Amino acid sequence: MSNMCNTVTRAFLAAIALPLSVIGSYAQDGLELSDLTRGDPFFYTRDQVVKESDAVKALVGTGRPDRTHSQVPHLPVYFGYMNTNYTYRFITVAEQVMTMIGEGKHGLWRLEENGTIREYLRNGAAGLKPGSDIFAEGNLAVIADNYSNYLPDEGFDGYKYPDQRVNSNGELNYVDLPVSHPKYKGKYARHEPIDLPNFYCTMSESDYPYARQALSFAFAQPGANKIGPLGRRAGLDVRENYTNVIRLDHFPDARAWVNVGQEGADGLHVKWEAVDATRTRAEYYLVERPFFNKPYIFIMAVFDNEDNDDFRYVRPAGPYFDHLRDRGAAAKTSLTAAPAFHLENGQSGRPVGLPIYGVHHPNRAAFGGGGACPLKGGDWGRYPDPSGGAGWPTQYEEVTPLCDAVLVDIKFYSNLDGRDWNDSHKYLANAGAGSRTVTYKVQPGEYGAFTDPYNTSRGVKNSESQYVPSEVTLTYPTAEAPVAYTPVPQPAFQKAEFPAASTSCRPIRMAQ
Repeated sequence: MSNMCNTVTRAFLAAIALPLSVIGSYAQDGLELSDLTRGDPFFYTRDQVVKESDAVKALVGTGRPDRTHSQVPHLPVYFGYMNTNYTYRFITVAEQVMTMIGEGKHGLWRLEENGTIREYLRNGAAGLKPGSDIFAEGNLAVIADNYSNYLPDEGFDGYKYPDQRVNSNGELNYVDLPVSHPKYKGKYARHEPIDLPNFYCTMSESDYPYARQALSFAFAQPGANKIGPLGRRAGLDVRENYTNVIRLDHFPDARAWVNVGQEGADGLHVKWEAVDATRTRAEYYLVERPFFNKPYIFIMAVFDNEDNDDFRYVRPAGPYFDHLRDRGAAAKTSLTAAPAFHLENGQSGRPVGLPIYGVHHPNRAAFGGGGACPLKGGDWGRYPDPSGGAGWPTQYEEVTPLCDAVLVDIKFYSNLDGRDWNDSHKYLANAGAGSRTVTYKVQPGEYGAFTDPYNTSRGVKNSESQYVPSEVTLTYPTAEAPVAYTPVPQPAFQKAEFPAASTSCRPIRMAQ
């Protein structure tokens, strides 16, 4: 499992992996790996120029063409890639379709949101004292102004470890607010109960610099941040936790897999079976979420069964549960430790988690210690110290990660305009014309008369032969606009910060 950015930054890795002569050649060639289109997402027409004397100017104008003969605008193309542990995933955007191709059978860990948002104290700001009432009217201004779920200007230092709860001024470095808190102005007041886990893993290094252009574009498109019913019940629409989300679909041959073990053997005898997505419903997402106060990209899968409530759970304690109870919202309050998955072989199986970090990580000792499965949820903190959890501080400790019990094939796509290609009205040729009727100009004449002796000797006529006039008008069923896109500015790349070559995203700081 390539989880939680267990890698040094891409630049440091490259310096280790590539001879200096190769790195030098990239600089000499002007190859900028963070912008493979060289600032031009329409690079594919870079060598095309329509001259004044060219008859085709009647269709596309002069100069560099920006549309097709049928007046459909060209769409931008982006390429990018990201990695953890020298394992790469490749992003492409073309014709408003994003694809993400990586490795097969990538390990996931389970976690579940607890209905809260952690807000960190801004550098130099005055904070609340321990024991303060987060709902007291007198504290609301401090919470609104001095705490934030994400502090992009502070980098890794914006995060505070569990043992740094109180600063040197005796003030809280962070507060945990339920999604019903007044700071969020009621936008989650009627939210579905957050009762489903998600199974996740890290896809990128911090700031994902080599996929930044492609994903900044993708996150700005109409199809982004549209969360399905399972995703909402996993809390993926809580933007303070998940800053950007794209729903993904598997390619037809890709699967999720669950380790059901080998019959009659112990838990270290593994066997993964394909999940039946018609009976165990699944939604997949590519998400951006701050981790250690730096943006990373994660893959997430959310499951639920049609015939049981195994995956569902809400802890029956705390402000979020009180909020649900006050609303009269029903919730399952007993945890099913190993929820059943329906399998493509017609059976069902319960996931068997592993005590190791991940099946693709055979030597975690090379990182200097630790590196087993955390075996509990909650804040990653000072992992690989055994006190660390499997994810973020907004998650239940008792929902354990079931490390690599679920694998997923990294072979996904997403329609960024929010419409599938099986829509009979999408991509019709009249879209560029803007009307239901389109007149086609052709050379008139009798078309289709048979001349082959095989047909003429037998007197066979072509029933489709006809005279075609100089203009033919077709009437389409609709007149829909062509597929469009939302322009985005060139993304700003933050100054690189170098984490240690360890099991964490930054140098591990053990508690004093």
